[in-house]
Amino acid sequence: MQRVALLLVLALFAAPAAAIVYVLPTDASMVERSPVIVFGEVRSVLPGAGAGLPSTDYAVEVEEVLKGFVPGGTILVRQPGGVGPGGVAMRILGLPTLAEGDRVLLFLDPADGVYRSVEYALGLFFEALAGDRVLLVREPSLEGEVTAPDHPAAAERTRSRQPRDAARFRRWIGDRVAGVERPSDYVEDWPDGPLGLAEPFRLLRSPGTCFHDGLPLRWREFDRGERIGVTVQAGGQPGVPGGGLSEVRTAIRAWNGDPESRVNLVLDGTSNREFLIDHVDGVNSISYEDPFDEIDGSYGDGGGVLAITYTFFYCDRSTPPQSVPGNEAVEALAIVEANMTTQDGYQEWVSGTSNPRRSHEEIIGHELGHALGIGHPCGDRASGPCDSVTDEALMRARVHADGRGAAIDSDDRAAVRALYPVPDPFDPPPGQGFTQCRPRTAPLVFEGGYQVRMCYETPAGEVGDAKAGIWASSESGLLWFFSRGNAEVLIKVLDGCRFNGHRWVFVAPVTDVAFNLYVTDGQDGVWSHHNRQGETAAARNDTSAFRCE
Repeated sequence: MQRVALLLVLALFAAPAAAIVYVLPTDASMVERSPVIVFGEVRSVLPGAGAGLPSTDYAVEVEEVLKGFVPGGTILVRQPGGVGPGGVAMRILGLPTLAEGDRVLLFLDPADGVYRSVEYALGLFFEALAGDRVLLVREPSLEGEVTAPDHPAAAERTRSRQPRDAARFRRWIGDRVAGVERPSDYVEDWPDGPLGLAEPFRLLRSPGTCFHDGLPLRWREFDRGERIGVTVQAGGQPGVPGGGLSEVRTAIRAWNGDPESRVNLVLDGTSNREFLIDHVDGVNSISYEDPFDEIDGSYGDGGGVLAITYTFFYCDRSTPPQSVPGNEAVEALAIVEANMTTQDGYQEWVSGTSNPRRSHEEIIGHELGHALGIGHPCGDRASGPCDSVTDEALMRARVHADGRGAAIDSDDRAAVRALYPVPDPFDPPPGQGFTQCRPRTAPLVFEGGYQVRMCYETPAGEVGDAKAGIWASSESGLLWFFSRGNAEVLIKVLDGCRFNGHRWVFVAPVTDVAFNLYVTDGQDGVWSHHNRQGETAAARNDTSAFRCE
């Protein structure tokens, strides 16, 4: 069974970024489940009032009420996302941002004097002009194949991804509300050229409400060789044989398996605790069946939300962005926590697919990709339509649900390598050593073929390669910069294989000159040590520098 899935991302000082999975419903089911349907124009945008997660209020001047009742000519539509009390910021990327002047068809649910769109982005249609045609269209990443061909609603769901003729669609809704059922004569073909849509969302980047706008989000722990743990709700996911823990492990391994990225996720086990997904508590969690009803409604055969992920980060003035190691031209904000849950009734969807284990694995793998900071490669206005490569990506805007599971393709690998590249081993870490030159020669070659290279930079900017001084043994030696009688560094490369299965590297510098020192194993392994200008270099003993064969 194949379903359309849209996985979105929200912004906290820590700011949560959320990812939501949808199954596209039929138009008939949207009319049935929506208490209020109106068409109108957004007249103003203000920060949302009240406690809880940050929100934004849109004053919508109503031109036509297609279902239900609204008092007066203007209603207040509240959407999650914005800036809340105390500077807490949040945005659901993929839930389109409304703007003054937008003309919209809204499927709404009233609550406490305000209105919320039904099923997030599914309840929003934007008026778009295509030549002399006036269309109503959803957020573009909701396009695509919508269900298995043998599903009773397959034909209507396939048609429902197309744009609607604005006037005929509104008449069809009005007739259906009045009890008149007739064919959906409003479906149009996609026109050639671009549509005049609302502002497209930006995926997995800090929102405009942050001090630093539009920066990617990523975990800094991987840069330090640390791991990010995920804890799973012990009860397991109903509808998945075995509860789904094995599928979580497989999804984690899929992201860890790329040798050219530094992602290192780990399963921290299970817990009987039920986790709130919208709170920072120091635990990255996976929950099942929305235990605290944090997702509105529940999933049913008519479609709706399948799962949601919140990713938290800080975005205030006092939080400086950090360069991506190995890609220093890009600055990013650090993720501090990520939590996800499946929706009430998710078991109905997953158990109805051809392979529940693999379908669940794909959903978890996709959500973990968002938690890593990866957006959609295709299916939205920013990335364009899917091609032969991106259509196979785990992170495309809709789930495959064809038994492939958490399969990472070339586009997924390109994304994770951009966020977490394995840096050039000869590039010093930020703030250490210097980048003006690299050592060209190997003055020392130790037993086992280990080569030592070293370059230096004086306070005056003079650069050069270190030279070999006095050999102490086949595993150790001295290096000097300026004169043979003034040794600057003692280095040893020792065979510790029989003790812990590694070669050991010991370095004892006696200098305050900037340097970059590298030990290579003759293949791909590189061990490095650096010193900043004017600082007394520190000694270092590493008993796991190289793994023994």
